Amino acid sequence: MHPSKPQITPNTFYHTITSSSNLSNSQITIYFITGNPGLIGYYYPFLSLLSSVLSTLSGTSNDGVSFRIYGRSLAGFEVGNEIEDRNGAKTGDGCHDLEDQICYVQRGLDEVVNGTTDSDLKNPTQKQKVILIGHSVGSYIAMEVLRRHRESQKIERGVSETDEEGGFEIIGGIMLFPTVVDIAKSPSGVKLTKLLSLVPHLALIASFFATIFTVLLPDPILRYLIKGLMGSLPDEVLDTTLAFLKSKQGVKQAIHMGADEMRTITSDKWSDDIWGTATPSTKTDNKVPAAKLFFYFGRNDHWVADQTRDDIIEVRGKMEGKDGPETLVCEDGVPHAFCLRHSGIMARKVGGMIKDILRR
Repeated sequence: MHPSKPQITPNTFYHTITSSSNLSNSQITIYFITGNPGLIGYYYPFLSLLSSVLSTLSGTSNDGVSFRIYGRSLAGFEVGNEIEDRNGAKTGDGCHDLEDQICYVQRGLDEVVNGTTDSDLKNPTQKQKVILIGHSVGSYIAMEVLRRHRESQKIERGVSETDEEGGFEIIGGIMLFPTVVDIAKSPSGVKLTKLLSLVPHLALIASFFATIFTVLLPDPILRYLIKGLMGSLPDEVLDTTLAFLKSKQGVKQAIHMGADEMRTITSDKWSDDIWGTATPSTKTDNKVPAAKLFFYFGRNDHWVADQTRDDIIEVRGKMEGKDGPETLVCEDGVPHAFCLRHSGIMARKVGGMIKDILRR
């Protein structure tokens, strides 16, 4: 494998790992979806380390797989001067709810996959394969993107059963510390819900104070205060947090989106074929192969109630004689916000999951 240097901007991450082998010519796009706050800068170390892991894993497998790893900040979290998406739609003027973010990610995925030039691919006529990775609320967004894509595939296959060229197939999903069901029942969800009820205009108030502090205080003092609140952090995390606080509407967007998460992420919204638990007859009927899913839960995760986690594993998880997603509970003490200090261990774990997806 011959990895290029990552192409990094304040709001995007893009890295290609191209195989020199002519044995397979498989192209895999890995699309990463952030949590809240949705700044891709928090995940630069994780995505860079994941690139190294995939280069090593695929290089030793000698199977000719080429990877493209892409991620970008969610709408409304842009920092610097990049506040327009490629369609020209403003993303910095108003706050965005979960539905907006789902549509934003769908557009971004379409741009990355369908906007690829032939020179980017070993075999441009081959149907492209996609693996979604979501963190926290990014897992909910990933599940919705998967559902909507599968529905569009069913419609397309109904029109033309033989048309297998072009487009893309989502072959897998990796959900890290996923907040996909009943987020308001989690310890932090309970606190946020109560706070929002006591302070209805919390987003505006918090944004106002963030603006005052970042205007009045110099960066060195702000960095000192961030360290005092969050503990010792890598320089990349400090830089991203400072950019978040100084951004046009990042704080307001984070709280606005968090409030919508409390209202929206409630009961399980997805059918058996999305979870990969469909019966054999259903699998035959829908004609769209199920994506291979991994759900990686934290232990004592303050954004996922233990009971919620256990219910998902019992009802949806893969067990003997039962199909479903692979469900794992972290035994390494990795916290919900793994990207702050635990990028290395999670990059290795996710690399193994990607390898398992490609074996299917």
